[in-house]
Amino acid sequence: MELLVARLRLCDFLTFSSSVLPVEIGGVTYPVYRPVPYIHNYSLMYAFGGLVYASLASPSKPADHGEVPYSLLSEISKDLYVYPARPSLVDMTRILANVKSEGFAEPRKVKPKSLYPWHVAHMTFAPGSIFETVILLSNGNLKLPKTIRLGVKRQGVFEVNYYRAKVIDYVSGWSDPINLGDMVRYGLKPDKYVALLVTKTVRKGNQFSNIVARGYYSERKLSVIETDSGRRESTFFLPLPGL
Repeated sequence: MELLVARLRLCDFLTFSSSVLPVEIGGVTYPVYRPVPYIHNYSLMYAFGGLVYASLASPSKPADHGEVPYSLLSEISKDLYVYPARPSLVDMTRILANVKSEGFAEPRKVKPKSLYPWHVAHMTFAPGSIFETVILLSNGNLKLPKTIRLGVKRQGVFEVNYYRAKVIDYVSGWSDPINLGDMVRYGLKPDKYVALLVTKTVRKGNQFSNIVARGYYSERKLSVIETDSGRRESTFFLPLPGL
């Protein structure tokens, strides 16, 4: 098993919603979609596994109760496991999107009724934003990509640099971001946790896999992972299965 730290530098915009809040500007109310600065590890595993679109790994319609088989994830897991990514340097910007077609043939009406808002705003991560994650590589012959693109909804293109890492100690305390469902499945359930990101779909048979969290471990189950990137040292505190 090889440990790597991956540093992801965003080349374009990364858009996904973690919460939606109404905002009034100039007397007009429209929804603003705001992300939290963490990336779910399943979209990262698709990308590092060589899949361009997440839709290739999931059915077009979720199963009952929001469960998704993630049919190709089991194959990818044979070669690598990727933890959720944490922010290192984040630049945010706002994009105002018009979701109503505007043309010269619009019917003249002061307040047209519509099921959809006229405009929505997305807070997005801007180019130059940097995220970091840890990769457990079990296939030494696997060639990892230098550029990845996240799922269809996110449209995020990242340039990736890899750095060898090692475990220098074991401690108790709060972890870096983990997939709660995966850690439960690996027998590394934290004593308590704080949710950072909750997605809508759950991996079938993995109840808490939609929760990215920081977990607290009262026992010394957290590996202290360090690497020297050449410019600064990165340290992670993570429970590692099989090490």
